[in-house]
Amino acid sequence: GSFASPSVMAYILHQKYTLGLPLYRQEQEWRRLGVPISRQTMANWVVYAAHEWLHPLYQELRRHLLVQDILQADETTVQVLHEDGRAPEAKSYMWLYRTGREGPAIVLYDYQKTRAGSHPQAFLAGFEGYLQVDGYAGYHDLEKVTLIGCFAHARRNDKLAVMASGPSPHHQRRHIMAA
Repeated sequence: GSFASPSVMAYILHQKYTLGLPLYRQEQEWRRLGVPISRQTMANWVVYAAHEWLHPLYQELRRHLLVQDILQADETTVQVLHEDGRAPEAKSYMWLYRTGREGPAIVLYDYQKTRAGSHPQAFLAGFEGYLQVDGYAGYHDLEKVTLIGCFAHARRNDKLAVMASGPSPHHQRRHIMAA
């Protein structure tokens, strides 16, 4: 194997993940500067950094996240183009977990191939507290967790109800609609 300094690895990771510069283009740029680093070598460095540096940090942040009293969670679809055994158009999911307003701001992502409720169960194992979610049934089987609703989703449903029933004379409803 080859070795890279922490600053070179940080630069490559920054270029790839912050600036969205693929490794093949970084390879071209390094070559233009007279430094022949192959994209395979850089890919190996990225994997090394993920396992040796970022995974322990992620686990420590997760440990801090799970002791909070209030968490928020949501999931969204993502497309992964080259995933073994799956079609490029297959739906995958990025689950997001974050702390509430109290305590340190921690936001963690958890990639999964499905939207199964077993994923938040596994990720949130050991968490006891309030979990703010959008109402998706996949969160309903969490033990020792009290689900609380999301105001944005409540407002959306209220807005649909108001639109269907006509204007409301109630000041409170108008205030919610204006939010």
